[in-house]
Amino acid sequence: MKKICVLLFVGLIPFVSFSQKITKVWESDSIFLKPESALYDSSKKIIYISNINGEYLAKDGNGFISKIKINGEIEILKWVDGLDNPQGMGLYKNKLYVADINRVVQINTNTARIEKIYKVDSAKFFNDITSDTNGDMYISDCFDNKIYKISDGKIKVWFESEVLSKPNGLLCNKEDVLVLNMKTQNAFAINKLTKKSHQIFNGIDNLDGIVSDGENGYIVSGAWQGQLFHIDSDGNKKLIIDLGKEKIITADIEYIIKQNLLIIPTLNKTVIGYQWIK
Repeated sequence: MKKICVLLFVGLIPFVSFSQKITKVWESDSIFLKPESALYDSSKKIIYISNINGEYLAKDGNGFISKIKINGEIEILKWVDGLDNPQGMGLYKNKLYVADINRVVQINTNTARIEKIYKVDSAKFFNDITSDTNGDMYISDCFDNKIYKISDGKIKVWFESEVLSKPNGLLCNKEDVLVLNMKTQNAFAINKLTKKSHQIFNGIDNLDGIVSDGENGYIVSGAWQGQLFHIDSDGNKKLIIDLGKEKIITADIEYIIKQNLLIIPTLNKTVIGYQWIK
C-alpha cells in the first residue's frame, strides 16, 4: 500500500455562527472519493474515513477505507479496499466494523485485514454502526426500518418498530441507542434493556450523523443541506455550521472531544476539520 501524505492547509478561518466559536482549521487535499463517514481511533490517534467511490448501493468492489491524522494529513488513502458501498463504522478495541449494503465487514486495525463478514441477505441498506462499551454493535438498515445487533459473533434484528422511519445515524450511550430518522426528521432514544423509546428532538431535515459533545448533548448533521446542529440535554437545537451556500454536504461526522475537533466528510473529494468551542 502506498503511503500518501498530502494536506491543503487553509489557515485559521473563523466561521461566525450563532454565538458559537467555529474555526475551520484544515481541509484535506481533494483525493477522497465520496468520503461518507469518519471515526476516531483514540488508541492509534488516527481517523478512519469510508469512501463509497462509485454509485450508491452498487456492489462494485470500489469502496475503501482511508486513514488520516488529526491534523488532516492523509496517512494512507486506500488502507483497506475491495468494499462495495462503505458507510458508517463502529470500533471496539482493534476491530473496525463497516456497514456495506447488506453486510458488516470486520477489519483488524492492526493488520488491515478483513477478518469476518456478517452478511444478511434480506437487509436493504446498512447505513450506520455504533458500538457499546461491551463490544456489541448496533446497525441501522435505512431502507428496511430495522436496527440489527452483532453480539457474541452473530447478527440479528434487534429493534423493529413504527418509531423507525429511514433510520440513519446511531449512537450508544450508557442506557440507550439513539437513532436519527431521515424521513420524519426526528430522533429517538431506545432503551437497550426494555426497548422503550422516547423522542429527543425533531425538525432537522436529512439527518445523518450523531456524536456526543462530551457532556450531555450531541452534534448532528443535516447532510444534504450542509448543516450541523448542537442538541442540548433538553433537546433544544442550535445551528452551529451552515455550509449550504458553499454546496458542501455534511455526512457522517466525528467529534474528537479532547481537541474540540469536528471532522466532516463531504461526500465529494475532501474531509474538513473545524474546531468548535462551546
